[in-house]
Amino acid sequence: MKNLYYAICLFGLLFFLLFGPTGASGNYVIWKPANDQISFTPNLILENLQDQNVIRDPISIKLIWFFNNGDKRVHAGPLLLDGNEWAWDIAKKLEVYRPYHKEVMIYEGKSLVSSYKDLCDLIFENHHFCKEKDFYDFNSGYLLGNTYKLDMMDGFSAVEPSLNLFEVYQKRFLNIINPIFSYSVAIAESKGITADEMNRVFTIASIIESETKIDSEKEIVSGVIQNRINKNMKFEMDATVIFCFELSLDSNFLMAERPDRLFYKDLEIDCDYNTYTNSGLPPGPISAPGLAALNAAMNPSSHNYHFYVLERDGLHHYFSETYDEHLGYIKLLRGTYSE
Repeated sequence: MKNLYYAICLFGLLFFLLFGPTGASGNYVIWKPANDQISFTPNLILENLQDQNVIRDPISIKLIWFFNNGDKRVHAGPLLLDGNEWAWDIAKKLEVYRPYHKEVMIYEGKSLVSSYKDLCDLIFENHHFCKEKDFYDFNSGYLLGNTYKLDMMDGFSAVEPSLNLFEVYQKRFLNIINPIFSYSVAIAESKGITADEMNRVFTIASIIESETKIDSEKEIVSGVIQNRINKNMKFEMDATVIFCFELSLDSNFLMAERPDRLFYKDLEIDCDYNTYTNSGLPPGPISAPGLAALNAAMNPSSHNYHFYVLERDGLHHYFSETYDEHLGYIKLLRGTYSE
């Protein structure tokens, strides 16, 4: 009888050591997009959980899956525990889709270069890929200034054995930020912008947003752009030159300093987006516009202005119909600055 008692006690102890709770509590993110691990299998997930003292031994979860035909694919989102879960409780939670969200704000008027890098740094936790120029495709989608909640788990599905690590990260990045693109397209379509018009309208809106922060001026700037289009004039917008500096063609991508002030020599920078040296619209947007800029791009005000220059307050602009009038404002401002 005593031997049976000891056997039961020993069995109970072994059972607890294999299936019992570890007391680990909190929110455990089993997988992050920043992981270099391309193939994150159930075995690796279980090893990760054991390393974090969430489970006692991977064998316990595997036995449970074996006997109840559990989902051996395992979802890799955050695992919220109170410390009292037994192995079968954890096995059950692993089979449920658990989104892993991060919130991000895309600021209106912020260049796409900075916006994309901020997104990459947030998602991949400052991974070195975020500093590489070739990692980004600035024409892959349209961004609108807004606050977004991104599901990091969308990146987990972007795993293909045929891809190298760089390509895996690129695909993860695009999968994760796809809701931002989808939102922008949905808003545009709700305003009656066709797919063919999308690039033109977003490009103009991005220039408007980058050129002025004053909502009351946005339709006026849009009218200036339209007037220049009608007369086949170059746009000559400073914001496109600044975008070229941020785009940077050297190896220190995104590390080049943005100029506080443009000089005449800067306007000659060799870049497809430079509207001083290239006619017509840039290849695509240069920033993330807001709804006011998007509306202005679709509804330019009717006037005869072809030029504008920033006032001393750094916010408002003087608008001019002729180049001579424009030069007069510049001389006035230079005289004011010299006082």
